Amino acid sequence: MSGKDFGGRMNVRLSTGGTLSLRGTFNVMAGRMSVEATTNQDGSTDRVMTPTAPRATVNFKDGGIDLAALIEAPRQNIVINEENTGVTHHYIDAFFSGESENNRLNGEVSGLTITADAYRRTGG
Repeated sequence: MSGKDFGGRMNVRLSTGGTLSLRGTFNVMAGRMSVEATTNQDGSTDRVMTPTAPRATVNFKDGGIDLAALIEAPRQNIVINEENTGVTHHYIDAFFSGESENNRLNGEVSGLTITADAYRRTGG
């Protein structure tokens, strides 16, 4: 792949061997720093830098997974594979953060973020 292809089939594999079927948007935030601009009273600008962890927001199908167990699980390595593009996202020593929202009308779970100590992208 030339890096011009996006989307297609994607799956999340947990260290336990369990999988989550992604739905909708999957957003990668690979950076380790958040930078905000601030303007001083004399009109000059500065940057405020805050360390962050690599993370990804995910929505997935409610396939009967125990959401309390998912959020309380120990740290693990989480892999997200993009089958059609050949890209694999590795979240090392990761956990789920946030508060799950389970939409019973369409069976979608949202509100969770994968947060990791390290991130690596391979392929594509």
